Amino acid sequence: MMDAIPFVDSHIHLYEFSVTDLRKLCENGYVMLAVSDDIPSSFKTIEIAKRCRGVVPAIGIHPWSIRGEVDVKPLTDVIYGGSVRFLGEIGLDKLFTPETFEIQLKVFKEFVELAEIYKLGISIHAPNAWKEVLGVLRKSGVRVAIFHWYTGPIDLLKEVVDEGYYVGVNVAAKVQKKHAEVIRAVPMERLVTESDGPYKYKGMLLEPSLLPELVSLIANIKGLSEGDVKMIVWSNFSKILKAVGASV
Repeated sequence: MMDAIPFVDSHIHLYEFSVTDLRKLCENGYVMLAVSDDIPSSFKTIEIAKRCRGVVPAIGIHPWSIRGEVDVKPLTDVIYGGSVRFLGEIGLDKLFTPETFEIQLKVFKEFVELAEIYKLGISIHAPNAWKEVLGVLRKSGVRVAIFHWYTGPIDLLKEVVDEGYYVGVNVAAKVQKKHAEVIRAVPMERLVTESDGPYKYKGMLLEPSLLPELVSLIANIKGLSEGDVKMIVWSNFSKILKAVGASV
């Protein structure tokens, strides 16, 4: 039964992989939410999803890509077309790019408004800005959101899950104590797995091949079997897709 359930990668930058590596990923049976970082990568992600089975495309503009005024109209036109049901990677960043926070906030609110109007899901990046992001979402009608690689306060995490949002965790928890605490604290019914690949973190190359190790790590922390973890994560992700009208 466990082998019939796919590994879920709820946050991966597929457009950054080489053609060879991308082909292998597409053949390995993963179910992946492929996020984007800017307008060009958004269109690349859409094309990858057309060719690669098991991929749900997400379009958007990463906070790190915001350096000045941003025109989101090219992406708005895609949303109007109805072929994309997820926005990401979007959000706020007060840790690495605090100098552009005000324009980040403006762009994020634009995307949240689009998500509200078109009933889209969103994949959120928010280092040191988790509270601000949650505040914006609470004022919106957005019901489906994944807080990617959450490292915020544990008490705020409770507020996130109480709002019905999901939390993405990855294998960086092996070396990042705060993220391991998040895995321990988040209810299984609000947890999804991710790789954030291809990203290098403290000597690790984060990619989908580490998802089995992540499932094992979660199982050990939660006192569950690996099969149960894999099944619950797949159930959670299936609910996310159904809620926004997406499929794989």
